[in-house]
Amino acid sequence: MQYVGMTFIVALLALVWFADLFMRAPLGIKLLFLSPLLWATAKLLWAVYKRLAWEIKRRRRAARNQRVAD
Repeated sequence: MQYVGMTFIVALLALVWFADLFMRAPLGIKLLFLSPLLWATAKLLWAVYKRLAWEIKRRRRAARNQRVAD
């Protein structure tokens, strides 16, 4: 626990340095590094969209069946 403060400062400086290095990088390198993150985000959004679509269909079917039963 003696060097926690210094470790935090060094980690923060490294993070700032990596961020600066990333900002200066060409677009192709940025896309290369961000592509897994972008792919995962797209898959997550697609899964949410599919789930919402399924839920809307299910509720419509339930409402249609409710109207028939009345």
